[in-house]
Parts: sequence; C-alpha cells; structure tokens
Amino acid sequence: MMWGYGMWWGGLIWLLLVGALIWAVVANAQPRRKDRYDAVGLLEERLARGEIDADTYRSIRSELERK
Repeated sequence: MMWGYGMWWGGLIWLLLVGALIWAVVANAQPRRKDRYDAVGLLEERLARGEIDADTYRSIRSELERK
C-alpha cells in the first residue's frame, strides 16, 4: 500500500516540474510588448519637453506602430 502512495507523489512532482518547464518556455518565447510602449512613452516625454516637434513625433510614432 505505501508503495502506491509514494509513486503517486512522485508522479505529481514530475507533473509539476514538467508544467513549470512548459510555462517557463512559453512565457519567455512570447515577445514583450512593454518595450514598444516604453518607446512611445519616451517619445511623448521628448515632445512634452520640446526636444522634438510634432511632425517628428508623428513620424517616429508611425514607425513604432509598424513594428
């Protein structure tokens, strides 16, 4: 009887390890969209500070949205 419970726990541990491995691979394989939004935020800050004009802002923003 005890052998059956030990194998059950061992199987559960392996299942959790495989699930964690699959989750880690999938989470790292997806592109991060945060970088694009950070670039847009930085662009908006530069416009607000007067470092770039509105035409430059629109040009760069359209380039960022295409990527």
